[in-house]
Amino acid sequence: MSGIELRVKKLFRGKKNLVISALDHVVEYGDQPGIERAAPAITSCLETDALLLPRFMLRRNWELLAATQAPAPVVRINWSASFYYPLEYREGYTTIATTVDEAVQAGAEAVICSLFLEEDNDRQRETENVRIFAEVVRQKERLGIPLIGEAYVVEHKEKTPEQVHAKVKRISRIMAEMGADLIKTFFTGDRFHEVVENTPVPVFTIGAEKLNSDLDVLKKARDSVAQGARGIIFGRNIFMAEDPPRLIAALNAVINDGVAPEEAVV
Repeated sequence: MSGIELRVKKLFRGKKNLVISALDHVVEYGDQPGIERAAPAITSCLETDALLLPRFMLRRNWELLAATQAPAPVVRINWSASFYYPLEYREGYTTIATTVDEAVQAGAEAVICSLFLEEDNDRQRETENVRIFAEVVRQKERLGIPLIGEAYVVEHKEKTPEQVHAKVKRISRIMAEMGADLIKTFFTGDRFHEVVENTPVPVFTIGAEKLNSDLDVLKKARDSVAQGARGIIFGRNIFMAEDPPRLIAALNAVINDGVAPEEAVV
């Protein structure tokens, strides 16, 4: 067993499916309601299995994540222009903002990095993105740290559901074959099982846009695991909830205990 396999096993802690949240939005675009102060946001998510964070947020708030049952800290490695929403950048120019070594020094138990492909036919930029992702893989392999590969479709609102599904399926497999140990990506509906079947590592779905109600969040989580996902990575749909700990408990009831969303939300 390698260090990566050991850490992935510990991440799951005997659970079938994981509830993970994300507070890394502020390293990409700086202003996110619900994360104005990091400590209360982290505290509201302490019942999750893992928590996505920027490196320096983790360094400033490490004591909140020091308890035995605290969520595993997952540090974001990349900064990408297409996530800089204030100026509506679309091109996926990417850099390594935090090395895997720096993430581990800060206390990370896993790391996350995006790979942007199939944007504007810019072969040179996309080849550079592959080079960057491959370098992150080399770094995490040296240190034995699991890598979550993020297949984010920036232009998802401009594509048909079929086009989004096809792109998610392709890029999830590419990242797995390049060395990602887990995948974070869009839920594509009734055919999402095809993404899971085509990807030889555990796949997690994202919330993407803020959903209208806790019931909608629970339904999306239920549908994701029904299609083969090993859990969910929801940011705003958890930390902006009226009662995040209660919603986290309900998510676990739905995706691990088979409770109906309508019953769990009560």
